[in-house]
Amino acid sequence: MTLITLKLSFGGIFYKKLRLFLSVLGIIIGVSALLVMNTFGESAKVKTMQEIETFGPEILMVVSGQARVRAGRAIQAEQTTALKLEDAQALRKISAIQLISPLYTGSSIVRYLGKNISTVVQGVNEEYIKLRKFSLIEGRNFLKDEVTGFKKVAILGYKVKRELFGEEKAEGQHILINKLPFTVIGVLEPIGVDASNQDQDDQVLIPITTAMSALFNVDYISGIFISVYKPELVPLIEKQVDEILLKRHRVSPKEKGFNIIKAEDILKFRTEASSLFSSLVQSISILCLIVGSLGVTAIMLLSVNERRREIGLRLACGASRRAILKQFLIESMVISLWGGFIGLFIGLLGILVFLPLLKYPLVLPWKPIIVSTGLTIFFGLLSGIYPAYKASKIDPAILLKGL
Repeated sequence: MTLITLKLSFGGIFYKKLRLFLSVLGIIIGVSALLVMNTFGESAKVKTMQEIETFGPEILMVVSGQARVRAGRAIQAEQTTALKLEDAQALRKISAIQLISPLYTGSSIVRYLGKNISTVVQGVNEEYIKLRKFSLIEGRNFLKDEVTGFKKVAILGYKVKRELFGEEKAEGQHILINKLPFTVIGVLEPIGVDASNQDQDDQVLIPITTAMSALFNVDYISGIFISVYKPELVPLIEKQVDEILLKRHRVSPKEKGFNIIKAEDILKFRTEASSLFSSLVQSISILCLIVGSLGVTAIMLLSVNERRREIGLRLACGASRRAILKQFLIESMVISLWGGFIGLFIGLLGILVFLPLLKYPLVLPWKPIIVSTGLTIFFGLLSGIYPAYKASKIDPAILLKGL
């Protein structure tokens, strides 16, 4: 009886192929969307944590002017000349501060043997690379004497090095930054975009003193990076930094020309934004699955009405109502699973194409696959219950009168 049931089920399913495709289209869309967007959510979390690593939980950033965390990134909305190099020196006296580096950011043209590129130039001190946990693939870090001595030395971001030197060794070479000669002493390993929304591979680091005096001719800085010994000390240090700078600038909290940003602020915003987006997309995907299931239900009801004589003959020949119920449940499950597997295939294809294309880390989406499969089975059963029940309640005597 089981073999006959299966044969009848598959015969009924594939009798009208276009109608079958239309009935599973909603399930295909729902499953593929659920898989893709869940995977994008997981990948976004991994990417966020990778970006936060170079802006760790023990780091604070004092930014000149007004800065806000938007879309999970620290963005400077307004720049002022409030922060000075002396502010960083004053903050160094706080005992819980481990590393501190003033920062000046500007744009410059960098030249080497006829190659010209526009890039970001960051003026920093010898503690900056250690503070940001950057590694070098060539050369060395700045020496303290090079910073205090206004030396024209530079450390290149990975992308800058590749564009200027290709596979050549950059250490020891001479470049021009805004027509000033600099000696390359190191190259950073590939880092990517960090939590401050800057591509760390597209930059050149030079001593802060040289940047302010020789290159940009300014007497103020863009910000101050601070690293404390323990993450739990961050709230205390934030308060102390705020108090010291307010006192030095002789302004009220409402008039201060700086802002303090922590990794916690960025991580919290991005986690909330990611969760909200994931919830919204999951809701839409589940709605697609529900619509797809309703489509399967409608098709199964239509199939029951078209096959009433077949059902009547089976019942008259001794088939039990339970067998009829099982037959139509199997049909609805097969249709739903067929749509589910096609959706999984399309979703996996989308993941393999779009994650690398959008520079998201490729993650193995076991959880989304399990969730999508489980929901497909659930909605497949749900969509077949009423049509199967209706088919099992058909009276064969009434149907066979006209035969």
